[in-house]
Amino acid sequence: MKRIMLLLVSVSLLFLPGCWDRSSLRDARLIYGMGFDQAPHGKVKTTIVIRNMPSGDIKAPSNEVHSVIGNTARQTRDLLDSSISEKLETYKVRALLFGEGIAKKGIFPHLDVFYRDPRASLNSRIAIVDGEASEVFYLRRVGDTLIAEHVDEVLESEEEAGVLPRTNVQSICSLLLEPGQDFLIPLLRKTGNGEVAAVGTALFHGDKWTGELNRRESVLYLMLINEITKKAQLTLKIHPQHGENPTSYITIDMLKPRLKREVKISSSGGIDVTYSGTVYAKVAEFPEDRLADSGRLEQLNRELSRALTLEVKHMLDKMQRANCDALSIGRHLAAFHPEFWKKQDWEKDYAKVRFHPQIKVKILETGIIF
Repeated sequence: MKRIMLLLVSVSLLFLPGCWDRSSLRDARLIYGMGFDQAPHGKVKTTIVIRNMPSGDIKAPSNEVHSVIGNTARQTRDLLDSSISEKLETYKVRALLFGEGIAKKGIFPHLDVFYRDPRASLNSRIAIVDGEASEVFYLRRVGDTLIAEHVDEVLESEEEAGVLPRTNVQSICSLLLEPGQDFLIPLLRKTGNGEVAAVGTALFHGDKWTGELNRRESVLYLMLINEITKKAQLTLKIHPQHGENPTSYITIDMLKPRLKREVKISSSGGIDVTYSGTVYAKVAEFPEDRLADSGRLEQLNRELSRALTLEVKHMLDKMQRANCDALSIGRHLAAFHPEFWKKQDWEKDYAKVRFHPQIKVKILETGIIF
């Protein structure tokens, strides 16, 4: 009986199909970074970073950077494929960058090919470059790190620090097509000393870049949507009367802040959104000192609450001016007030939303000495 079963299994293996999408690495050139920039006459400039693996006496991998101009992202990839030995593959892309011109015109036409390709790397980190994406990739390396890896590591580090939202090709797919919901994408800038720095986040309405938040404001946004999973550091100016002096500022670590959101529709049809809650904090730096005084500590809690609430209000105003509903107020209305939502012209009515931040700060730790 066992022999018969073994024979049947052996015969059935002859009819099993192989992997339909098998791709040999020996016949492929792996793209580790890809960028899109606006070219003249409405065309697109695509830049790719190819990883050259070590062989023979060469022990360190190197980058090969190529650019080409075409009508679409798909066409530029075909043009690159025709001029480079072996087949280009995108399933190892670690950094996908969009230059300023493309981002302000619209990024979806250049992402379409990624969403249609079953081999595309949907977990590629995505970022906007204040300038041209090609300028970043033609750095080739920063220090000992190849440029695509460097960009990926910079973004990952800022995500872990609670400064930037976790953003990749897959995460923004549904948001691009969903009314009443916008998003933020990390914003990079090439520095004067030949490096790349994360300077904040790009605000998007639809698929277009419409404004930006700096690093501090990006932290506040993540605080509002409860996306700070560990802690995030924030420097606030609490003594404007001291001018630009270290004693004007305090740096705190926000410890897993959790805020509540309440959306109300008034009898006149106005929309009021309240963010409230207590942010527990640890003092990371405070040159003024005097934290051993309980009265001074309570006063500092009040000053921080006032400063943080004001900063959040300014950040919300900036998002409204950019028409960026990354807080998904529209989606909330569509889900819980569908009849009211149908009457809204969100392109215009989002700017009329009244935000009411009411945030309290309570210091739990003041340092190991004080």
